[in-house]
Amino acid sequence: PAPAPAPAPVERVQPAPPVATVPTPAPTQAPAPASPQVRQNVAERTPAPTAAPSASGNRSWYASQPGSNYLVQILGTRVEKNAQAIVQQHGASYRYFTKTHEGKPLYVVTYGNFANRAAAVAAVKSLPASLQAGKPWVRSFASVQQELAPAR
Repeated sequence: PAPAPAPAPVERVQPAPPVATVPTPAPTQAPAPASPQVRQNVAERTPAPTAAPSASGNRSWYASQPGSNYLVQILGTRVEKNAQAIVQQHGASYRYFTKTHEGKPLYVVTYGNFANRAAAVAAVKSLPASLQAGKPWVRSFASVQQELAPAR
């Protein structure tokens, strides 16, 4: 695979773990061209890409939560694909929304929905170390809803 482009400047983002690359040995002779039947079978086995989560689809979810509940804000990034990758890597309890910060979109990744602040604070301690390194913090849903209201 081609190397990923350098990410744009981000706020409160931990570095991605290094990706090990293994050199591919050069073939000693050119492989025989695959028959059309072989190509078709390979294509049939290739899974379809899963749809990336959408910030706009999450807007209504954030709006529908009790304002007195809490969540953990994991990070903000200028690159939507970075937010999508975190959500896909860590699971359904992770979501993100888009807000405007300094005139540009900022994709904010959050975790969970907790009935009280103490439960959200405890959840921070259970996050993977890679996410804890970014110093996540607890917020009320009301504060997120207030941020999202002008963008409706």
